[in-house]
Amino acid sequence: MKTMVWNRLLVFMMISTVMGVSVKTSEAEDVYKIQTMEDVVVTATRTTERIMDVPVTTEVITREKIEMSGATHVGDLIGKYITGHYHKYNGLLSPVGLRGFRTDAHGDDVKGHVLILVDGHRIGTGNAAKLNVDRIERIEVIKGPASALYGSAAMGGVINLITRKGQGKPSLTLSGDYGSFNYYKGRVSGEGEVNERFRFHAVTSYEDVDDYDDPKFGTVYNTWETKKNFGMNLSYALTSNHELRLGGNYADLTGGYPSWANFMTYGGYVKSARQNYDKSHGYADLEYNGDFFDKAVHWRALGYYLWDRNHWNYGSPDPESDQTKYTDTTWGTDHQFTWNTAPWNTLVFGLNLEKLEKESSGVSGGQPAAPFTPGMEYNSQAYFLQDALDVWNNRVNIVGAVRYDRFELTTRKPKTGTFASFVEKDEAYNHTSPKLGIGIKFLDELLRVRGNVGQGFKSPSADQLSAQYKTNTNVTYVGNPDLDPETSLTYDIGFDIFHDLLTFRTAYFHTDYKDKIVQTTTTLNGQRAVTWRNSGDARIAGFDLNLAWAMGRTFHWPLGLSLWSNVTFNTTKKDEETNKDLNYISDYEVKSGLDLQYNGFSAQLSYVLVGPQMIDNWDTWPATTEKKGSFNFWDMTLRYRFANHWEVRGSVLNLFNDRVEWVRGYLMPKRNYLVGVSYTF
Repeated sequence: MKTMVWNRLLVFMMISTVMGVSVKTSEAEDVYKIQTMEDVVVTATRTTERIMDVPVTTEVITREKIEMSGATHVGDLIGKYITGHYHKYNGLLSPVGLRGFRTDAHGDDVKGHVLILVDGHRIGTGNAAKLNVDRIERIEVIKGPASALYGSAAMGGVINLITRKGQGKPSLTLSGDYGSFNYYKGRVSGEGEVNERFRFHAVTSYEDVDDYDDPKFGTVYNTWETKKNFGMNLSYALTSNHELRLGGNYADLTGGYPSWANFMTYGGYVKSARQNYDKSHGYADLEYNGDFFDKAVHWRALGYYLWDRNHWNYGSPDPESDQTKYTDTTWGTDHQFTWNTAPWNTLVFGLNLEKLEKESSGVSGGQPAAPFTPGMEYNSQAYFLQDALDVWNNRVNIVGAVRYDRFELTTRKPKTGTFASFVEKDEAYNHTSPKLGIGIKFLDELLRVRGNVGQGFKSPSADQLSAQYKTNTNVTYVGNPDLDPETSLTYDIGFDIFHDLLTFRTAYFHTDYKDKIVQTTTTLNGQRAVTWRNSGDARIAGFDLNLAWAMGRTFHWPLGLSLWSNVTFNTTKKDEETNKDLNYISDYEVKSGLDLQYNGFSAQLSYVLVGPQMIDNWDTWPATTEKKGSFNFWDMTLRYRFANHWEVRGSVLNLFNDRVEWVRGYLMPKRNYLVGVSYTF
C-alpha cells in the first residue's frame, strides 16, 4: 500500500513539473485564487467579515472548486475538500462530520452533531447526498462548536450553503452530461440583473444513473438513482437600503439500495434486490435585509419552511409490502439585528423560533403497522447575543457570544399501527451556550495568532425525553425527563500566515465530550422497559493544517497554477469510560490538489487519503469492533471555455481504480468517466 501511495505522489509531482516547464515565463493571474486576508465570510460571526478578522477556523469551498470537483451533491464535495469524517453509504445517504462529530446516520438533522445550513438557516436534513450543487455559490465550513450562534447540533461545526443570487447581464445556459453506468443529466439555468432593482437565479435539472460497478465485486445491483431538482432566488431592492429575497428548492429523489447475499458483507451482491427509497427534500425562504440610522443598524428577517421525506420500501418479493416512512415539516423565523455602535465595536442580537413536526408510519406484510420510531414535535425558542471588538487599529479582534435555547418536546402517536398503550407527553428544558475567541495580528497582518473556547450541545430527541407507550408486542418505551443534553467544551489555538502567494493555517483543538445519550433498560411497574440515560465522556484532540500556494504567480508563469492541501491529524479520540478509541474517527485525513488555468482551459487533479479507524462490524449481533484500514483515490477534471458561449468538460473519477470504501461494506464505483457540454445565450 505504501509503495502505491508513493508512486501516485510521484505521478502528482511529475504532472506539476510538466505543467511548470511546458510554457514560457511571464506574468499571469490565477483564476484559482488562494484564500487571502481580504476574502470575506459570514457564517462564523453572522456578519460579513474579512477572514483575517474572524478568530474561528473557517474553510471555504468556492464556486470554481465546486465546478471542477466532478461532484453532483454536497456530500461528495465535503468528502473531497474538507477533512473530518465522510460516512457515505449506497442509497443516497451521506452523513458528514467535523472534528469527531457528524450528522445523523439517517439524515435527521435534529439528531445530528454537525449542523447544515442554507443561507444561514437550518436546511432540514443531515443527509448531504440530498443537496444538489447547482445553486451553490460557495460553502463555508466552521470547525468547532457554534451553538453560541446556531444552537443544537452545532457541536462539531457548521456547514453553510450560500446560494447563487444572480449577477451580470441576464443569461440562459443549456447543459448536458453523460458518463459511465449510463449516467446522464440535463440542466437549464438562468441568472442576471434585470435592472437596478431585480436580479434572479434559477435552475432545473434531471439526473439519472443505472447500477454501478465496484473494483472488487463487479455490478452493485440496485444502485440506480433518479433526481429531479428545481431551485431559484428572486431578489428585489425596494430602495437602496431595503431588499427582499424569495428562494427555495425542491428535489424529487428516488432510487434503490443493494444488499449482500445471506446478509454477509462481501458475500456477493443480490442480483434480484428491488428495495427502494424516496428521499425527497425541499425548502422555501423569504428574507428581508434593511439598513437604518445611516446604516448603523442592519435588520435581517427570515421566514422559512422545511420539508424532508425518508421513505423506505424493503419488502420481499414486493418492496411495498414492508415500508417505513418519516416526514418532517418545519416552520421557522430568524431575526438578527447588527448594530455598529462604534468603528471598533459591533453588537449582534436576535431570536429564532421553530416548530418541527415529524410524522411516522409503517407497513408490515402489506398491512398498516407501527414504524420503528414514533412521531415527534419540537417547539424551540432561542435568543442570542454577540459582541465583536476590533481594537488597537484592528490588530486585536475579540468575539464573545452566548445563546439561550428553550425546547418543548412531545412524543406523538404514529399515523399507523396499534399499541397496547400510548400517552402523548410533553417535556421541556433549556440550555445556555457561550463562546469566546481572540485573534492578534502581527507584521502588518502577515501573521495572526488566534484562540477559541466554546460549548456545543445536542438536544435530546422527543422520545428520549417524553416517550410513554407500549407496543402490541409488549415492549415498553419510557422517556427520561432528567436527561441532560449532550455537550462539548472545545478550545483551539493556532496561527495563520496570509500572503499574496502563500496561505498557511494550523490549529490544535481539544474537545471534552460529556453526557452522551445511550439507550438502556429499566424496570417500570415490575416490567422491563427501554429508556435512555446520560453515560460516558470522551476526549478528542488533534491538528488541522491548511496550505494554499499560488505557484503560477510565484514563478511568474503565464498560467494560473495553485497547490492546496487540507490535513487533519486526530491524535486523541478516547472513550473515558472504556479507555478505547472512539469509532469512526480516522487517525488522519489528507485532501490535496493542483489547480491549473490557462486562457480558457482549466484542470484539477485531486487526491484524498483517509487513515485507519475503529468501526463496528454488524455481520454478527451484537456488533464487534474492528480496525478498518486506510484508503485513497485520485480524481481529475478538465474544462475548456471558448467563443464566449461554449464550455466542454470531462472528469475521470477514481483515476487509478482504487477500492474506495467510506463505510465498511459500501464500496464506491470503480474508475468512471463523465463528459459534458454547456452553451450560454
